[in-house]
Amino acid sequence: MTKILFPTDFSETANNAFLYALSLAESQDATVYVLHVYELPIINGGLSAGLIQNVYDSVKLGRFDNFKDNIPALRKIAEDHNLGHINMKFMLEEGNFLYIMRETIAEEKIDYVVMGTTGSSGVEKALFGSNTINAITSLKVPILSVPNHLEYKGIKNIGFTTVFDQKDKDALYYLTEVANRHKAKIHCMHVSKDGKYDYIQLKDWKNEFQDEPIKFEIYENSDTAEAVLQFIEDKDLDILAVVSRNKGFFDKIFTPGFTKKIAHKNKVPLLVFHEKEA
Repeated sequence: MTKILFPTDFSETANNAFLYALSLAESQDATVYVLHVYELPIINGGLSAGLIQNVYDSVKLGRFDNFKDNIPALRKIAEDHNLGHINMKFMLEEGNFLYIMRETIAEEKIDYVVMGTTGSSGVEKALFGSNTINAITSLKVPILSVPNHLEYKGIKNIGFTTVFDQKDKDALYYLTEVANRHKAKIHCMHVSKDGKYDYIQLKDWKNEFQDEPIKFEIYENSDTAEAVLQFIEDKDLDILAVVSRNKGFFDKIFTPGFTKKIAHKNKVPLLVFHEKEA
C-alpha cells in the first residue's frame, strides 16, 4: 500500500495541501500520515531544573491539546470533499522538523511527501518556503509542494522536464503510474538552447514509452526558466515534475527571477524527484 506523509502546522496553506494528499491517496488506495512536529523552547539559565521541566511539560500538554483539537477539523475537511473514507494516521512528534521527517520516512517506509508552501519574505521563499526548500534538498523521496491558495481541481496534465538522461526514466516511469490512475496526460519537455538535440535519443525514448500517455515536447529557448514558464502555460499543467540533480539545482534552475514569475503568474504544484545515486 502506498504511504503519503503530510506534515502540517494546521495553517490555511497546509489545509489546502491536505486536499492534494487526500485526493492522491484516493486514486492510489493510500494511507495519509498526518504529521505535526513541534520543538521545545530553549530556556537559558536562571531557572531550576524542576521549573524548566514544568515549563516543558506545559508546552507539551498545550501542543497535545492543540493537536487533538485540530484532528476533527481535518476530518471535516475530508468529509466536506467526499474524502472522509481515506485512511489517515495522525502523528504528533517533538524535535527538529527535518530530523523527524527523515525518521518517519524511514520507519514508516513513506513513498512520498505532500506539503504546503508558505511564502514569507524574499522571492526565493515566494514559491517554496524555507521548510519546503530544506525538505526538497535533504529528503530522498519524491516531494509534492503545493503553493498557497492553489485549489485542487484534479490531475489531467502532468509536466516533466528532462535532459534525456537515463536516470530520468525512473521518475518518468513513476509518473506514468500516477497518470494512468488519474487518466491524465504527461507532457515530457526538453529545452534546447541552441536548437540542437539528440534526435536518436528522443526516438529511443518515444519507442520505450510508446504505450504510455506521454507526449514529448522540444522547446527552443536560450533561457531555460522562460521555456519552463511557457511550458506550464501552454499545457495548462496541474503538476510540474522535475529531477533534482545536485545541491545547486535551485540556484541554477529556479533563479530569483523565475521564482518570482512562477509565484505570481503561473502557480503550479511542483513534484521533485531526487536523482538516484549509482
